[in-house]
Amino acid sequence: MTLQEIVLVIARITYKPGWTLLLGVDGDRPFLQCEVSVEADASLDSHKRDGSRAPWKSGKRYLSYYMCRQEIVGAALAVFKDAEMHEVHEWFRYRGAAIFNPHLDPDVLAEVARKKTSFVTRQNAMSMAEN
Repeated sequence: MTLQEIVLVIARITYKPGWTLLLGVDGDRPFLQCEVSVEADASLDSHKRDGSRAPWKSGKRYLSYYMCRQEIVGAALAVFKDAEMHEVHEWFRYRGAAIFNPHLDPDVLAEVARKKTSFVTRQNAMSMAEN
């Protein structure tokens, strides 16, 4: 598929108001990325939680010129799904803390994961028994 053919496929894709699918090229590699404007609820600041908004862009999903139309459309869907799940992980709170926030320091999480007291399991977790 040529870049122009990819452009035609991408032009047919729509999503929520305030969300735009971008097609870019990095060197010779095409990629998809979504952009969220301040009109979208997803632009609300999940850290401050004060109603402030900021536009942002998602991560990139690289394409291949060997992809078929279905693969490109599927990659576009995946860009939006990944961006939405990123927001879910930022906004979800347990006891007031964003415990699944994708911006948490992995080195800090590794320290928590090394502590035996960090784990909560059932005594019979490896069986199907209820008691």
